[in-house]
Amino acid sequence: MATAAFLALLIGLVLLLSSGPPGSGPPLALRPGSVPAAYQAWVSRAGRVCPQVSPPLIAAQVEAESGWRPTARSSVGAQGMAQFMPATWASYGRDADGDGVTSPDDPEDAIMAMARYDCTLARTVASLPGDTISNMLAAYNAGPGAVLRHKGIPQYPETQEYVRRVLSRVAHYTDTSITAIGAARFGSAVVATAQRWLGTPYAWGGGGPNGPTPGIGRATGIVGFDCSGLVLHAVWAASGGRVQLPHLAATQATEYGTAVSRDQLLPGDVIGIDHRDGLGISHIVIYVGRGEVIHAPRPGDVVRLAPLSAFASAAWTIRRYA
Repeated sequence: MATAAFLALLIGLVLLLSSGPPGSGPPLALRPGSVPAAYQAWVSRAGRVCPQVSPPLIAAQVEAESGWRPTARSSVGAQGMAQFMPATWASYGRDADGDGVTSPDDPEDAIMAMARYDCTLARTVASLPGDTISNMLAAYNAGPGAVLRHKGIPQYPETQEYVRRVLSRVAHYTDTSITAIGAARFGSAVVATAQRWLGTPYAWGGGGPNGPTPGIGRATGIVGFDCSGLVLHAVWAASGGRVQLPHLAATQATEYGTAVSRDQLLPGDVIGIDHRDGLGISHIVIYVGRGEVIHAPRPGDVVRLAPLSAFASAAWTIRRYA
């Protein structure tokens, strides 16, 4: 019975990903081995640029554009793996890999530019009727002007086939293993629990399995969370009490859970922050998705969202407790 139920879950998820809009529902990770190894980290990074894209969607789009050929050329002048026209590349091309060259024939530059352009297009077509992701893809193929004029996907056979092809390939690139499904569900529960406490005061030593608690020392009398107390509570609640972490950021980030690389970061993963000041891991945050974290930052502050980029200069230790 358990095996049959799990197979049904996998089949349902694949059908959902094949027909529904990517970027909605649980966070999606790449199926191992589905993307050329040299590009996996970049596709994963590009798939986190905005809520409308995901790593499997970016992979499916690259396949549709160029079949993963870095120096592909079209008859109308589109260039590279992401098939940018020169005028569009001038606006969206950047030196993503820091090699001193910005080129549509550089796969790393092209993959990240594709995500940035997708996100701009998604904002442009957001007010149109229909599915925003489908309209975004249509705009990538036919241009945003055509999609705006037609108030949705134009009746161009090439564009309609492009949208269908990309969406139909998302499932191929999506990790539907039991580990991935479990991580996505558990991570969503961790994030949802932490978000319940947005605006709760920071309290040094505060936070336990059941929620905010009085702080200690100078925080006596303040009921709230410190950074590791928030993580402790969110993970305990998400696991139904099966995972109880110690109240210490460095230990949470090094001695419990499973180590995760940056390119595999999913919502609900925690990040131990080492500010490179000789103190080691002195802070811990929960990744929410869309380039944001939730954390209890410091005395006098509250539980809040913050951009992940605020910790770009720090060393990260990422753990997953699913």
